[in-house]
Amino acid sequence: MKLTSQFYAQLPNFETYHAHIITLFEQGKTTGENQSEAMLSYTKLALARTRRGLKTFKLLPELIEAAKNNPSKKWFLITEAWCGDAGNIIPLIQLLAKQIEGVTLKVMIRDEHPEIMENFLTNGGKAIPIFVLFDEEFKQIKKWGPRPAPAQKMVLDNKISQELSYTDLSVNLQKWYQKDKTLTLQKELIEVFNE
Repeated sequence: MKLTSQFYAQLPNFETYHAHIITLFEQGKTTGENQSEAMLSYTKLALARTRRGLKTFKLLPELIEAAKNNPSKKWFLITEAWCGDAGNIIPLIQLLAKQIEGVTLKVMIRDEHPEIMENFLTNGGKAIPIFVLFDEEFKQIKKWGPRPAPAQKMVLDNKISQELSYTDLSVNLQKWYQKDKTLTLQKELIEVFNE
């Protein structure tokens, strides 16, 4: 199923999505069918990273300029509450959206809409977060995700080597995000907007 203007219109904006995740977490829940303690723990971490990012991330002027100059004003994020990468990525996109006049940013919970997610696979998988730019007719202009190239390389290399457990890989990824301070993400998004 293709994403339509009607579907897009009924999706929550970031603020509504974020408030929903906080409410779920306060009820001891997260998004998706897996409601394990591990998933709740990941959700807690993602919420903390999102809060911190919304307060501390600084946008590069050239990223703001590139986004302003891009014709797309319909932005779309696919994520889940427990997604570790999302807590390091989505706050920056939200901060950017607020800087660009006329931009609408909508958020879709991946597993609630598998028929839509099928359009945005990465190497055949349902990797998230995914950031998409649409034109006014909801034709896809650009897709980015699920994470900056160096972080994606860490994940793909570990799939081959299986050297690290999921937990250890997650810790290494978070260390990378903290050291990088969104610079790689912002540079990649500049390329997305300038193409």
